[in-house]
Amino acid sequence: MTDDLRLMPATPAEQVQLLFVRHEGAIRTFVRALLPSLTDADDVLQETFLTVSRKASSFEPETNFVAWACGIARLKVLESFRQQKRANVLSEAAIIALAEETPAPELTSLREEALNRCVEKLAPKSRDILWRRYSGRQGSDEMADGLGMTSTAVRVALSKARAFLRDCVSTELKNAS
Repeated sequence: MTDDLRLMPATPAEQVQLLFVRHEGAIRTFVRALLPSLTDADDVLQETFLTVSRKASSFEPETNFVAWACGIARLKVLESFRQQKRANVLSEAAIIALAEETPAPELTSLREEALNRCVEKLAPKSRDILWRRYSGRQGSDEMADGLGMTSTAVRVALSKARAFLRDCVSTELKNAS
């Protein structure tokens, strides 16, 4: 971490903001593991960035930035659930347990590389459906209209593509170790 800090701006806020940008993928992955809604995850990620910026002076440069930022993100997830009164759906204890079970941020790049290889193995139509859902943020009805499929067929195709990716990533990670 100290190598990263030598090239950084002088103020603590600028330092942690640059670190946040560099490690946004790992932090986003952590938040997405806790929140299924892309919109909620984006909101929590923005709140996390603001809090990280405000608390910059409490970050110790010799420590793990991603772990520190993910700790803040976990608290923001809990806050989001409380504000939306979703605590009845998923208890605070369950969220904390889920956060503890979320893969270590250090493994994120290995998982991302495995996921990228697996996405390349998908059929073009499956890649298109995944892209429309996750990059284009389209719902199943909107995708169905654009693809000439039924909404049910889109959901089934998404489910199959996700299952393939889950199994493929698992296999890739096993082979890498």
